[in-house]
Amino acid sequence: EGRIKAMIAIRDCVRSLIEYQTEDYRDEVIREQQHKLNRLYDNFTVNYGLLSSRGNNMAFSDDSSYCLLCSLEILDENGELERKADMFTKRTIRQRTSVNHVDTATEALAISIAEKACVAMGFMQGLTGLSEEQLAKDLEGIVFRNPVHFNNDGVIQYETADEYLSGNVREKLKTARQFAKMHPDLYSVNVAALEKVQPKDLRASEIDVRLGATWLPPDVIKDFIFELLETPYIYRRYIDVFYSSHTANWNIKGKSDDRSDNIRADVTYGTQRINGYKIIEESLNLRDVRIFDTVYEDGVEKRVLNKKETAIAQQKQEAVKEAFQSWLWKEPKRRERLTRIYNDCFNAIRPREYDGSHIRFTGMNPEISLRKHQVDAVAHILYGGNTLL
Repeated sequence: EGRIKAMIAIRDCVRSLIEYQTEDYRDEVIREQQHKLNRLYDNFTVNYGLLSSRGNNMAFSDDSSYCLLCSLEILDENGELERKADMFTKRTIRQRTSVNHVDTATEALAISIAEKACVAMGFMQGLTGLSEEQLAKDLEGIVFRNPVHFNNDGVIQYETADEYLSGNVREKLKTARQFAKMHPDLYSVNVAALEKVQPKDLRASEIDVRLGATWLPPDVIKDFIFELLETPYIYRRYIDVFYSSHTANWNIKGKSDDRSDNIRADVTYGTQRINGYKIIEESLNLRDVRIFDTVYEDGVEKRVLNKKETAIAQQKQEAVKEAFQSWLWKEPKRRERLTRIYNDCFNAIRPREYDGSHIRFTGMNPEISLRKHQVDAVAHILYGGNTLL
């Protein structure tokens, strides 16, 4: 009990000392608290040993501040006390300082990012005395007005370049061009910046497409069916292709309506048990073709896999898939259309690069110097909405 009470007293003293430094109390107050901490620590070690000893660990390790207490001791490689931590004698926390005025928009932006984690134009106006229009002009190319980003009052917000010029930049460019037509003075700079960061388009040879890819337009699949199976024109009006985004399911309407003894549908890419239209539908839904027979055992109807017919049908299915691969990119207009769709859908994201050089680390030991990747990681946490914040 005495051991725990003494550690609680040290813990409370340390927390008060941290608060005094953070709030920038007078040196006399901080020195008095440091003397108190020294006294409490020395009395404790005389009776119970080092804070990090096994006995004290067993008594106090469940307390969330036990690691804080252990940081008061600098141990050597043998686990013996080398010296007390700097907190006993020095200011170890960078105190909070408030900036009420700056002269430039760049300085105001750095403070806004550090304190608000966003481009707060109202806050920056208060720091500089400049109008929003002047701030936006001075920071052109550094911050961008996002026409689809509003605050709670319905006011369009600004974003830093690393935020605005990342994410789905293709969609952002489309939006910027639409707004630039109405307000070229406000959004032409957005268009110019976004055009420079567009991902390089992938060529058809770099895109692997399988039959059943959900981004393929249904009319392309229908063209493939008609060309592959040479569907007679008289039956084409009855056959159509649909894709449901809700169920992720392809459906070929009228797959049994071709009654023309079509050799390609019934023999080349189909069998007597399943025609080419149905095989293509199964392939679109990424299912292996299977043929079942209905048999009766003891008066009970059962479905049994017909291995021979299934093997034949699956050979036809492989032929359909191979035909699709060789057909898809042949026609120039179709190739251009599909590569455009693919790039817009799947090659549109530009990763964000975080810069934490402007962040001020209030409360951190001024003797600690973080590396660039560390401050950038903090920026990632601040701006990326990480739960560590």
